[in-house]
Amino acid sequence: MDDQKRTKLLAAGLGAVVAVYFGRSIVTNWVMGPIRDLERKVATAESQAEKLADQEIQLNVAQRNLKDWKAISLPGDLDSAQRLYREWIFDLARQCGFSGSGFEVVPGARSAQKEYSTVAVEIKKAEVDLQGLARFLYLFDQSALLHRITGMKVDSPGAQGNPRLAVTLTVEGMSVTGTENRAELLPRTRLAGGIDDKVQLLKALPNEMFPVQPEGFEPFLVRLDRELLQVVEVSDAGWKVVRGYAGTKSAVHADEATVELFPVLWDRREKRLEDYQALVSSSPFVLPAAPKTWSPKLAGVSDRTIRPGEPVSLTAKLDNADPELGTASFALEDAAEGMSIDASTGQFTWTPVESLEPGKYSAVVAAVQSGKPDQKISSKLTITIQEQNVAPKITVQSAATVVLGREFSLQATATDDGPAESLKYSLGGGAPEGLGIDARTGLLKWMPARSFTPGKYDITVNVTDGGRDAKSASAKIALDVQDDYAAMTTLTGTVSRDGTWFAWLRNRGTGVTLKLKVGETVRISEIAAEITEITARHVRLKDQAGIWKLVLGGALRERVLEAPAEPVTPVTETPQAAVAPAETSGAPEPPAPAPGVVPESPTPAEPPAAPEPTAPAPAAPAEPAAPAEPAAPANPAAA
Repeated sequence: MDDQKRTKLLAAGLGAVVAVYFGRSIVTNWVMGPIRDLERKVATAESQAEKLADQEIQLNVAQRNLKDWKAISLPGDLDSAQRLYREWIFDLARQCGFSGSGFEVVPGARSAQKEYSTVAVEIKKAEVDLQGLARFLYLFDQSALLHRITGMKVDSPGAQGNPRLAVTLTVEGMSVTGTENRAELLPRTRLAGGIDDKVQLLKALPNEMFPVQPEGFEPFLVRLDRELLQVVEVSDAGWKVVRGYAGTKSAVHADEATVELFPVLWDRREKRLEDYQALVSSSPFVLPAAPKTWSPKLAGVSDRTIRPGEPVSLTAKLDNADPELGTASFALEDAAEGMSIDASTGQFTWTPVESLEPGKYSAVVAAVQSGKPDQKISSKLTITIQEQNVAPKITVQSAATVVLGREFSLQATATDDGPAESLKYSLGGGAPEGLGIDARTGLLKWMPARSFTPGKYDITVNVTDGGRDAKSASAKIALDVQDDYAAMTTLTGTVSRDGTWFAWLRNRGTGVTLKLKVGETVRISEIAAEITEITARHVRLKDQAGIWKLVLGGALRERVLEAPAEPVTPVTETPQAAVAPAETSGAPEPPAPAPGVVPESPTPAEPPAAPEPTAPAPAAPAEPAAPAEPAAPANPAAA
């Protein structure tokens, strides 16, 4: 083979190799390209799926946290939230021994955000020892409420013993958006029978918000006035309790006393008041002073109020005194007959005779240290012998109408010779199911179900004062529980006879038709309104709320408020009840029915000369702008 053919063969072979190489790359890209694209899309989808799964987990956690926060949130309404939270803080502070002449718990600042709102409560000018402050901090931290302490100032008057601290405190509670409103901050029930300070088994009225005894039952806390109790067992026999829990004092409690649940956060149940013992022992609020300035002050001498014949005992102490000046000796000056004090211990005693007249009896307690006899520290002690406690007086409406399916409220008020805030209201036995009363304000509330049996119910409202010898008073209320006759009563027609218009109101529940004219009063269910205008198309009525319009064929409950009444500045004159005018015929006007009671027959008598209407009037397309009294015969609408 010559060189030329060999060259051609080599060139052809080389070209074939190059063609196969590039052809293979093209085929590979054409066949494998779509597969690689699909693999990339699958990898991207898997990554997105993982991200979505992570987001779903985060969403579930956030929803669970929000649910937990709502469970311990204050009520949604800011006014109710601040009022209930302030009452709870006040009760907790009193339970922990906060006191003082200027002690008060007042509402603070409020802040409304998109996701939540906050309300603040301030404790001002409180006096308490370190143990009481530690107990307050412990119970505040234990409670299952969405709140925190935002500021606290503690001043100590002395560096020895257990001085009374001056405390100013600001706390803040949170209300999560969407939390339902409620009438009570924490669930409550009542004692079913009084107990003394030794009883270990008590009975309370059932309340589904309180724990029962299932498997996995855990002890829970309840509060009775200033005592905290731990319920360790629940059975048909009652609650087995540990008295005087968390350093509170076991006390006597009356029948129907309020029992409030004190829920504890799940992660705080293992904590005990003893955990705060280091705080109490170290006395961190007492700053060491160098050099020390001694300011001796008598402590333990406080005014008392007693009953006739009741003994008085207290112990005077000299606080913040220089121990190098020796021990203190005590004496009385200008003391009433029978008063005495131990010179070395400062123990003061007095037992007045029962025949001693009520009034104020005083003495001056003086202390002198042996190393400085010329420096006398004194304090005046006043003991008031109080008149016998007088029972409170209760005032409440003697009769009221309750409409099924509609909210009912009624205010009971009481006066007493003691502070008004010490009065406690309650309902006597036999009150209808669902009827409740606010123990502090005396406001009765009820939303009777439509399935409730109408009828007459006599209830008793009790009020008990907070005197040392508690006294009670009661009043009865006659409740007339009715169907919603205002929803059943329809304006079926308007009639003009001899120039006088009458409105026909038919009660479908009783079958009775009222025929009333201008100036007379409609009294159906809780509605009492004077008729001020009657036309062929509508009736206008007036009551304390303003001017109402009731169109032909409409139910009395569906009347529309056209002109609300203008706010009226209180005056000394007593408003007079609207009185329906006498009939033009000279016939006596029958007595008006009680609110909510439908009379057996129409109040106005029909003029005998007028023909009884028999056919309904056709409805007009529009009401005339200024309707005039027609001269034509009566044209009522059909019932």
